[in-house]
Amino acid sequence: MLGIPPVSSLAAAVATVAVRITFKNFFSFALAVVFVIFLGLVSGRLVGITVGRWRSMATALVGTLIGALGAEAVMKGSHDTLVTYALTALFGVLATMVLMIIPEAVGRSRSAGRRRRPKRFWLHPWRWLRRTLAPLGRSWEVLSVARRNGLARPQFLTASGITTAEFGHRLRLTLEEVGGMFVKFGQIASTRSDLLAEPVIDELSHLRSSVRPIPAEQVRPLVEQELGRPVEEVFASFEFEPLAAASIGQAHRATLTTGEPVVVKIQRPGLDDLLRRDATVLRLAARMAERRIAGAGEIGIRDLADELITSMDHELDYLREATMCDRLRLAVAHDDPADDVIRVPLVFHALCTDRLLVMEEAPGQPIDAPGAIVASGAPPHLLAAALLSSFLTQVLQGMVFHADPHPGNLMVDEWGRLWLLDYGAVGLLDPVTRRALQDIAVGMSANEPLVVARAVRHLAGADATADLSSLESDIGMLMVESSGGFDPAVIPEVLGVMTRHGLRVPTSMTSLSKALLTLDGTLRVIDPTFELASEATAAADALSTQDPDMTGDLLQQELKRSMPVLRNLPEHIDELATQLRSGRMSVRTERFAGRDEQVVSGWIDRILVAVFGSMGLLASGVILVAAELAHSHDIRLSLQSIGFIGLVFSSVLFMRAVAQALRRERTPTD
Repeated sequence: MLGIPPVSSLAAAVATVAVRITFKNFFSFALAVVFVIFLGLVSGRLVGITVGRWRSMATALVGTLIGALGAEAVMKGSHDTLVTYALTALFGVLATMVLMIIPEAVGRSRSAGRRRRPKRFWLHPWRWLRRTLAPLGRSWEVLSVARRNGLARPQFLTASGITTAEFGHRLRLTLEEVGGMFVKFGQIASTRSDLLAEPVIDELSHLRSSVRPIPAEQVRPLVEQELGRPVEEVFASFEFEPLAAASIGQAHRATLTTGEPVVVKIQRPGLDDLLRRDATVLRLAARMAERRIAGAGEIGIRDLADELITSMDHELDYLREATMCDRLRLAVAHDDPADDVIRVPLVFHALCTDRLLVMEEAPGQPIDAPGAIVASGAPPHLLAAALLSSFLTQVLQGMVFHADPHPGNLMVDEWGRLWLLDYGAVGLLDPVTRRALQDIAVGMSANEPLVVARAVRHLAGADATADLSSLESDIGMLMVESSGGFDPAVIPEVLGVMTRHGLRVPTSMTSLSKALLTLDGTLRVIDPTFELASEATAAADALSTQDPDMTGDLLQQELKRSMPVLRNLPEHIDELATQLRSGRMSVRTERFAGRDEQVVSGWIDRILVAVFGSMGLLASGVILVAAELAHSHDIRLSLQSIGFIGLVFSSVLFMRAVAQALRRERTPTD
């Protein structure tokens, strides 16, 4: 025999070695997984960067692999497992932090306002993939249509090129051909006369949303889905053929089981996904336009895109529209219902959802229909005066107004009453804006341009720095050119003066300006001989007698405002004179206070972090060099541990300072 052990003994030895190797590999793998997860969770916080979960895990995995390669290169085949693990952790942390701040350096980090991806996408992978890829295909479609319509021509890449009628015409053709929500975006953009040039506004105002109605067989399931019960349980009768159809929804006549005739407004299905897709494309197009077109940044194209998207969100919310309808009804109501010439339909809130609106049916016919005014039996002048007075009451007292009073949104019945329709187009005014409008009305009625100029500067906000005398001169010229008194038609020109003086025009004032122009045309449809300026002045004077905040006596109003200051003025003057005579007057200033103190403290904190991080790196390097020179193994191991730990903490501080500096550089252009 050659001394060969039995086969069973060899098998047992091999199995023992295999178990040891497998256990060692499994332990190393589990330790690596735990380290990667921990590093992914804390790495972003260490350097002060907010990143997504998947990006942080991927960065930690790559950083750990780099750390393992670095440790292997340093150890050069050494079997000291503990030191290898320590070096892998050290190099892994350093590599991960570097990988974290690289996107900050190239400007591709995730912004704070960016919408996160839906969670648990693996539950519906096909739906998630379709929603993710839909904006890409839509973007390509929009770009193709824009190129085909000539929007990519060089003359439209300049600031002057995007103000021409040709640009507006090609833009309108593009929006009409692209369809979807872009038509509605264009319609809303046509109201922003403060940002877009007049030729572009004129073209966009011709956008028409010619859409097919929802098939009658699909109306019943949509209505019953929103009501949660059959149509017959709620309505005694329901006309499934639409009364009118638009891009957002369509209206149907119906009768409640209690006998009231109503109009049911149902929203088109799938608009949420359509808005989300087109909104993504619109934001992308706005960013591209801001980078490539010189004048796009001046008009704030990205802010305009966000505003249009917000407006669409509001129009898709029928519950908000129901609330606005109630507020508008309160704004036009009188103490005596018999005096309510202007009416707003009643909303049946118990039957309304965010996609279904049920309201009282407005009787009559549109005011621009042939013979509608004559059939009402009311004098046209009284109807026009009632509409104007109601609008001024909404603006100057109610802080809510109908933002689109065109003839199609006004019905006149056989009793001579005007009914307002379309409550998705309702404007809101904050108290500051309403007060400024009241002052403008008082100043115009009293022919005092200084009062109007002060109100305009107050309207622009606390940071307005326009020269008051120059502003007064321009507004005075407008008042001279007008027919005198409070002329609402001059308000859009006043906003133009604000723009020329670099004053910010509130969004609500832009909507009001558009509504005033529309109202002027509607009043002339009702009564072609209607004089807006004189009637508005009379209506404003009547309102001033009802509202204590509005008064026709301008001098009395100014004295009331100044009375507290004038009462204490002699006491203040006497105190100042006493301090001057006694030599006790002193002037004390604080160099850094308030916001300045916070800024300076932030600078000092960042400098200290960078300094301590740099000093820690140097000290750790010196300790590691000393460890290599030590002859005792225990001393060398202790110094290496201290040096590696200090190197990690110092690197974290230094990388954090670098990441914050890079992010601060990107902030103005984000």
